[in-house]
Amino acid sequence: MKSKTIALIEIGGSHDECLLSQMNAIKASQRTVLLITSREIFERNPHFQEYTDAPFFVNASGEKNERRKTVSKIWKKIKSSNCDKVVLNTAEGNLIRLLCIKALFNKIEFIGIVHDTRKFKNSFTQRIINKKIKKYLMLSEHLVKSIVPKNGLTLDYFYPIRYAVQPHPIETPRKKTIVIIGGVENRRKDLAGFIHMALQVRQKNIQFIFLGKSNLELKEVAEFQSKLKEHQLDETVTTYSEFVPQETFDAIVQNADLILPLVHPNTQSAEEYFVRRMSGAMCVSFGYKIPLLLHEAYKGIKEMQTAGCYYTIGSFDADVSNAFEIASEKSNQMKECQFYNAEFQENKYLSFLDS
Repeated sequence: MKSKTIALIEIGGSHDECLLSQMNAIKASQRTVLLITSREIFERNPHFQEYTDAPFFVNASGEKNERRKTVSKIWKKIKSSNCDKVVLNTAEGNLIRLLCIKALFNKIEFIGIVHDTRKFKNSFTQRIINKKIKKYLMLSEHLVKSIVPKNGLTLDYFYPIRYAVQPHPIETPRKKTIVIIGGVENRRKDLAGFIHMALQVRQKNIQFIFLGKSNLELKEVAEFQSKLKEHQLDETVTTYSEFVPQETFDAIVQNADLILPLVHPNTQSAEEYFVRRMSGAMCVSFGYKIPLLLHEAYKGIKEMQTAGCYYTIGSFDADVSNAFEIASEKSNQMKECQFYNAEFQENKYLSFLDS
């Protein structure tokens, strides 16, 4: 018998982009969503109001005793709401460990979403969490295939690719636009490589947008902005110093031609992405049906091939011109691909929950 209420928990302050798909799936299955999260996450995602009648707000910061009280409040709320399933949107960290310990001998099923394959290898905290959680989802088929789950654990994947899309007229005439999801951060993006790429196409009327908050107080951000000015690229590259509202994010992505993860082999970016975790750019691309502009080193990742246009840094000028030419055709192929279909992925998610 299917549960009537499923608790969906995100208390880590991130990965809220994964929540809408899950809430839509749960509601579509005629069940109630108990969303347990921070007030900050809820307020920056006003569309969440449509999916949950009574969100439960918690503050996961504070001293150790305060965090323990928060975990007790969460567990009390779960039990009083008659949930028989709990989905942990970020199934890691000490608070989640404490919650799993508290729920260890209760029959309520806990299901986790893990965003980094390292959590299945050398994490002591995760080993404790695994005593309660036996079923995990990741956000990539490629990553699931890269690891062997420990005995007793079931692992699968789904793409949370539903976004709060509103109709935004496409701007015409306009510059060709390449969007980099997220702010300026050298650990996650090859900023040095980007400068080389942008210089090659400086005369081509292309606008690059880093679509996320860039912390101007960080040395690497200041150095990047300085490089842009030095090479007269500052007018072709847009960055944001504040959190980007969902409406702005939505309008810019809809008007984009290509989405660029900016992950390159033999850089810091490659130590993390497409190896341990997937770039958030992938799900944005799949959801909005905007093709991915990928380094050719990642041609072998099957799940991105329908979306992918490929380049090398040295031949970026020619490669990006080709990508613009085939972008419309690629977008149509993405629309026809069942694995990039939000309802298909949400049904996959529900099947896993109920398995």
